[in-house]
Amino acid sequence: MNDALLIFTFSPIQSFITEARRASDLYVGSRILVRLAQAAAQAIEKHEGMLIYPAPPLTDDVPNKFVARVPWQEATTIAEEAKRALLNEWSRIADTANWRLTTGWEIPTRGPLPDAAWHAIWARQVSHQWEIYWAVASMDSRSYRDAYDEASRAVDAAKRARTFAAVEEHGVKDTLSGCREALHTGKANAREYWAEISEQVGAAKLRPDGRERLDAIGAVKRFSDLAEKHFPSTSTVASADFLEGARGQLADYRDSVENLLGSSRYRVQEDSDWPYDGDLLFIETLTPQRLESSYGLTVPDPGWLQMAQDTLREVYKQVKPRPAPYYAIIALDGDDMGKRVNECLTQTAHTELSRKLTDFADRVKPVVKEHQGSLIYNGGDDVLALAPLSSAFPLARALAVSFKEVTGGTASAGIAIVHHLYPLGAALQAARAAERQAKQVGRKNQVEGKNAVCVHSLKRSGEPLEIRSPWESVGEVFAEVMRLFQGDAQGEPLSSKFAYDVLHAAYALPDADEKCRAELKRLIKRHRNPNHLDAPNPDEWADRLRTWAASLPDKAEELGRWLVFARFVAQGGRD
Repeated sequence: MNDALLIFTFSPIQSFITEARRASDLYVGSRILVRLAQAAAQAIEKHEGMLIYPAPPLTDDVPNKFVARVPWQEATTIAEEAKRALLNEWSRIADTANWRLTTGWEIPTRGPLPDAAWHAIWARQVSHQWEIYWAVASMDSRSYRDAYDEASRAVDAAKRARTFAAVEEHGVKDTLSGCREALHTGKANAREYWAEISEQVGAAKLRPDGRERLDAIGAVKRFSDLAEKHFPSTSTVASADFLEGARGQLADYRDSVENLLGSSRYRVQEDSDWPYDGDLLFIETLTPQRLESSYGLTVPDPGWLQMAQDTLREVYKQVKPRPAPYYAIIALDGDDMGKRVNECLTQTAHTELSRKLTDFADRVKPVVKEHQGSLIYNGGDDVLALAPLSSAFPLARALAVSFKEVTGGTASAGIAIVHHLYPLGAALQAARAAERQAKQVGRKNQVEGKNAVCVHSLKRSGEPLEIRSPWESVGEVFAEVMRLFQGDAQGEPLSSKFAYDVLHAAYALPDADEKCRAELKRLIKRHRNPNHLDAPNPDEWADRLRTWAASLPDKAEELGRWLVFARFVAQGGRD
């Protein structure tokens, strides 16, 4: 008889995912979490537990927290079996990385052999990675809600108690987390060790000359069996639009790149038009410094380098615009999920909410794919994805719309717009900060309520741009404004200067009132292209933009920043 309620969870989650130098580190980190969660959940089911959250059957995207009905007499045994299954799966994954680093390469004698010092670091870090918490509450003569509240409080108390011993990390730190000791041997320091490993595995896995130094956790992400599947780099994501337009016109450039890189080249995908990383679609990559840093090509042949540069410029003449140097990280999270769970007074209500979240998770992958995005994490009400600059906002909005359609609740999103060479860890922090800002309620200069989007645009030149808006008011307006700034044979329907003039005028227009509308109408008349078929109607657009401004924290000034951002996206991330 399942007369008890078990809550089981583990951590860390966010830090484990975000400790990354490459997009593939993010992806593998998220897949490891899913594998661990699946192992624990399956153990609960195997030992007579009935999952409530997540709702069965288990999918490829499982959150790190479970709620299950279990027999009271077997509750401790079931929880310990779930813990054991999770740790066993972690050991299995870690062992695959250990094997590849120690004995699994084609010519293992070329690499430094692990010794006692190496194995001590590995064992210490792998064995202290996960914190596992669980609590059980009896349901005998008690309501589901009371049992859930008791178990939740017990889990929260266990987390606050921090019963896991701290582990000291000495020596040179790894380059992913920056806080744990990098793997090394007694004879070779961390830089020397990883320089030798990089020579063996190539730039596809490690930057050369010991510039990437991994600890055991980073090594698991980079070398485990889960790392065998390719995940697009940030440069590949940023250049996705350009690649689609350039298909069939890259043959000469592809040949020149292959001759230039020689044995230093590596394929990242099965694509007959372009099997290489997207960074090679940027002319800025074709320099001796970048080729050495990214590909280990110390002395590129001057003739082939010039040929590659010339043939890529020819492609640029045929395919416009050039690859966008910016991409987006999207972090979307359901609003007030804790409150919604607490409102589930019965097991049936909690199961129904759980099924809705599972249904939403099933929709996420096709929505992300439709917008040329790359999904990193999908935990029911929590989504993390990469997307090209042009499709970032439409993707975030499509996910929010889908979440509301399926679950009946709202979701807020943070979008970080960053250069494809910007440090990935900092980009992730910007996306999470934007997500938190979208959810801040009732604070000065914040969107009222949640159900909002916040964008942090970190351009390489100029000040960072931060903008917020409720989903309801931004609607289709942003996409339509962006199209007004896109040029074609007839020119631009609306001059790019319009955005900056609105931003400049906004300082004298603190309120989204009739004065604001009149100034918007004047500026639209001034900057519209009357010869363009899509030229905006001044009266109509003055009304739409004034209405949008009225919902924004900083009114007309925030509207001006949104217009500047729309113009930035329309121009492919170029000023």
